[in-house]
Amino acid sequence: MARSSRTVLLSCVLLFSMCVQSLAQDCSSYSFSSNKNFDSCISLPVLSSHLHWTFYSLNNTVDIAFRRTGATPSNWIAWGLNPSSAKMVGSQALMAYQLSNGTMRAYTTDVESTSPSMQPGSISFGVPNISAMYTNGDMIIFATLQLNSNLLSTNQVWQEGTVRGDSPTPHAMNSENMQSVGTINFQSGAATGGGNSKIHRKNVHGVLNAVSWGILMPIGIIIARYLKVSETAGAAWFYLHVACQSSAYVIGVAGWATGIKLGKDSPGITYHKHRNIGITLFCLGTLQVKSLHFYQTSVIFMANYFLTDCWGLAVLLKKQIINYKAKS
Repeated sequence: MARSSRTVLLSCVLLFSMCVQSLAQDCSSYSFSSNKNFDSCISLPVLSSHLHWTFYSLNNTVDIAFRRTGATPSNWIAWGLNPSSAKMVGSQALMAYQLSNGTMRAYTTDVESTSPSMQPGSISFGVPNISAMYTNGDMIIFATLQLNSNLLSTNQVWQEGTVRGDSPTPHAMNSENMQSVGTINFQSGAATGGGNSKIHRKNVHGVLNAVSWGILMPIGIIIARYLKVSETAGAAWFYLHVACQSSAYVIGVAGWATGIKLGKDSPGITYHKHRNIGITLFCLGTLQVKSLHFYQTSVIFMANYFLTDCWGLAVLLKKQIINYKAKS
């Protein structure tokens, strides 16, 4: 019995570690295989993209690396600046993709309309160096930009699509592709388009739910299952159990609320499986806390129901963490 308790506890700790590790993998922890280093970075809110840069105030130049994670050799990626408006049309962009012979092609292009040629062309600022690489699922554009003063703080856009016959095809028109715009301030080293705030709230949402459903709730279950049979524990096991379950529920409600807020701030973006599992977890957690009332009123026949509820929470937690890692 003690061995089973240790096994369950270890499983909970491992699940929590997996979740925290996935949350910690942001742009600042990334190491480029080319040994390049950048002073600033931002994890962009959509399309699994990141921007790294170093600004040189002496001559208003910027070294940048635009990185798309989870890319395939059949993808093309693009990043650009648009001083006129926060949209794709009018963007001065950098583009890259892998040719059929395995080499990378990188160039500048002017997004002159809603149906651009996507072919190499001159843009409004200098790009003396541009290159690209594809490694371990990361497609990266490296470039040096020569900017004038009105481009030091401006709108940024980024995009992805597929390549067919060594030529880029139009990108998809789904919600993420339509929302890949923001702002960038190269001087201050910060993005002002809401990406940082949204990434922070996503991390808070993940950590709150991991601590609640992944740590405190299973610990409360373990206490009720194994500690109550100890003669030395007395009634203490029950109070510890209530403390863990109640704390888990309160933190879980906070995590659930941050998820609702994130959903409202992301119109058109819905992670259906993640949302449905989250709602189910919240409902089962509410029933679990309600079991305190049933315990006090001595409704003994509910015991088996809530034991099933507890194990259901553990199974759903595992699916939730896998789903969260897949969409991050």
